[in-house]
Amino acid sequence: MPMPALMGEIFHRIRSSAFVRSSFVYLVGSVMNSALPMLLLPVLTRYLTPTDYGIIATSTVLVQMFTIVLGLNAFGLISRAHFDHDAKAQQRLVSTSISLALILSGFLWVLILPSSNFLESVTKFPASWTSVLILIALISTIQTTYLSLIQARDEPRRYVRLQIVSTTLNLMLSIFFVVAIGMDWRGRMLAIIISGVIIALISLHGLASRLNLLRFSFDKSSLRSLFSFGVPLIPHFIGGWVMTMVARLYLNHLATVADTGLYSVAFSIASPIALIVGAANQAYVPALFSKLSNSVTPDKLRLARILLLGAAALPVLAVFYGVAAYWFLPLLVGPRFHGAAAYVFWLGLGFAVQGVYFIFGNLVVFSKRTSLMSWRADFLGGLAMLVVCPVLIHFNGPIGAAQATAIAFAVSCVGCFTASRVAYPMPWREALFSIMAVSRTFTIQKKPLVVTKAGSEV
Repeated sequence: MPMPALMGEIFHRIRSSAFVRSSFVYLVGSVMNSALPMLLLPVLTRYLTPTDYGIIATSTVLVQMFTIVLGLNAFGLISRAHFDHDAKAQQRLVSTSISLALILSGFLWVLILPSSNFLESVTKFPASWTSVLILIALISTIQTTYLSLIQARDEPRRYVRLQIVSTTLNLMLSIFFVVAIGMDWRGRMLAIIISGVIIALISLHGLASRLNLLRFSFDKSSLRSLFSFGVPLIPHFIGGWVMTMVARLYLNHLATVADTGLYSVAFSIASPIALIVGAANQAYVPALFSKLSNSVTPDKLRLARILLLGAAALPVLAVFYGVAAYWFLPLLVGPRFHGAAAYVFWLGLGFAVQGVYFIFGNLVVFSKRTSLMSWRADFLGGLAMLVVCPVLIHFNGPIGAAQATAIAFAVSCVGCFTASRVAYPMPWREALFSIMAVSRTFTIQKKPLVVTKAGSEV
């Protein structure tokens, strides 16, 4: 086949691929979703101080911790249940999950409210706003449940639209409260609350009316499924929380809340890598689960090659992005935040390694053997973070927090890979050797021929 015709055939197949189309939609949505905060970063960093950003970052730490409690890590189970094609069982599971989140939020409020002053002394977050964080965690649980179902149903456009509406509303309210009215970090928190409530109501309507999965019911069998899936993952998710959030608490105590603000801004600037990785993962998961659920045995060797190539490309992407971000940072943020540049490279590298983690972790989720990751993935990464972070901050200064984050993600990724080898064995070694063999063949073919005096080729 002539080269133009061959290229046209390849382009046609790529364009007609449902996976590529979904990936493109998720990617465009992620770019837009990350571009909006980045466009407003030059505005907000000129009205808010590093200390304001530090307080907001600390609130994120606590919200993530509360969300672990309310959500019971059930989002993967709810997404996986879609591929069982049992609408009634899925309805009972979703209804029980939302009801349980409401009940647990009440218990959490009763427990946290009397100890809010102690929590302030530990985290540096104002005690008077602690109860509000439980509401934000409940909102996050409802929204994530709905988004996980949309993703499982392979509806990327609806997924992206809801995310963009959420981000746009959040940022518009932030500009109103912070820029127009002149509020400090409290204005940013109000914007998060109001936009979150609106999106949670949209999500509840989608679960109840459009998907017909939300009813006022509490099913014991579904409750057991939630606990058997989620409880073994609690060490895993606590480890994940430690890896992504505890650096800010260390910075609050070992450095300053302003340093936490710089770390938070750098986290936002590095986050497009996480969003790109997440977009690919969001499109890849439905395609992977559908293929593995098929009665026809999948070509594991071919799949392993594709996944290994993707895993190798992610750190390279992070390095290029980190170098570029270092030079363009002064154009994005105000003078008070120029110190965030040093953090971006390490955080971007950590996000890329997290993408490699997703590649292996999805196989564990599909196999429903998530207990394998309880102690060997994020839990180990969290332990590494707890030990390494204060040491690196002591020797390298605040930048040590970002370096520790990258190290923790690497430890977690290695642990996740070992779990995937047990949960869903794949021919990783054969795939790696075949890639290396192709690479060597290509290199040999590229070498120029050397002709000796006798006329033989060397």
